[in-house]
Amino acid sequence: MTQLWCRDSLEYRGYPPDRSRVQLSAAMLLYCFTSARTGEVHESTARRRSARQRDEEDSDKILEARTMAACYKHFTLTIEVVDKEPMLVLTYQREFVKGYHRKNEWQIPIHAFYESYTEHMPLMLNLLTFFLPLAMADKAIENYSSVGALLDAASTYGTAPVQNNVLEVIQFKQEALDIPVFRQYTDLGVAKSASRARGADSFGKSIVALGYRSGYRQNITIRGCRRWALMEADKKHTETARMKFGGQMKRETFGRSYAHPLSEIDGPANFLGIASREEHIKNRRGMGIYQSFDACQYLPAKEQFEFESRKEIRELDSELWDLTDRLSALSDVHDRKEIQKRQRSVYDRKQRLYIEAVKQIRENSKKGSNTSNTRTETLFHYRRRVMPDRDILAGLLPRKVSLRDSDGRQALHALESICSESSPIAYRDSLRPLEGKCRCGAEIKE
Repeated sequence: MTQLWCRDSLEYRGYPPDRSRVQLSAAMLLYCFTSARTGEVHESTARRRSARQRDEEDSDKILEARTMAACYKHFTLTIEVVDKEPMLVLTYQREFVKGYHRKNEWQIPIHAFYESYTEHMPLMLNLLTFFLPLAMADKAIENYSSVGALLDAASTYGTAPVQNNVLEVIQFKQEALDIPVFRQYTDLGVAKSASRARGADSFGKSIVALGYRSGYRQNITIRGCRRWALMEADKKHTETARMKFGGQMKRETFGRSYAHPLSEIDGPANFLGIASREEHIKNRRGMGIYQSFDACQYLPAKEQFEFESRKEIRELDSELWDLTDRLSALSDVHDRKEIQKRQRSVYDRKQRLYIEAVKQIRENSKKGSNTSNTRTETLFHYRRRVMPDRDILAGLLPRKVSLRDSDGRQALHALESICSESSPIAYRDSLRPLEGKCRCGAEIKE
């Protein structure tokens, strides 16, 4: 998450593009906090057929077959009293668990997420930090126009004793219930959306790529997150609670498919009858041991501009633009597939050249050459200076503050803004165009 919001130089696609960054954050937290499989939250093509076989005559089921993913109808938002404090609580029903068409309704796992943790944690580790701006940008919530209004509503209840712990059920609009929360890049704007969920395979690949940019030498996968969540649940809760949490029906599933091969028993301490250590076991069960913080994963800004100026890179970019123009003019499916295949080939060649350039930076760094600081001199570092919301979020999301604090509200407002931004360019006040012209007097073309 720190890589994504404070260092990541990748510019995400979509309209508005930074909604993709918010979606990615919310989805990662949802997987980690629920132990869900990839195909439960994002659309999995492997489950479309089973959904259609369930009831082909029911139009609702046909829609679910097309977008078998987390939609707003699977979420419930309430204001509740939790530990004598009124706060927002989000409930998520994991409808599309493995074998869901053979399960009764009471066998479907349900998870609840709350506004304020028992310990101070960074804003970026709270699911509501990202879900609420997404819902507000989609205009999915009845009677509330902003996240700030929701927080104000929770605050108005104060701490007076009440008979019912559920103070208010916040309704989602009827027309928004079947809209997927996590949509394709081409359908991010809900007004123009065809209600197509993002594919599980596409999401999985983006997580792996983000892991590499974060310095991990092995793939970061959703199955890895699910495995860690289930192992932690196995240590702290009953077997029944862990099985319900994981949506599992067979007792042997965890031991056969999810339990880590590294024994959690400290062998020497167990044999000698002395106090046990567990940090070395946690280190090898987690991914921290596979992360290299110092390894350069992307080019610093200066080297990035030099890379983009190279002759072969300009030729590849020109070829990509030409193929894109040709693709937009084609209607034949076979011809479009051929062009798309060539596009991927050209893109892959550019990526290979980029990786070679990054490796060269690493080699120079090992030799002690004078290279740029990859943490503070990346393109991200320079872009955030002229993008107000991104700059605010890079500074606020790592902070350990609550959603209702001034910093928390400022971060939520920035997230809501980038999820619904109508213009592809965000200007600082001092750089905004004057009557459609740049400060230098030149006209600005969209």
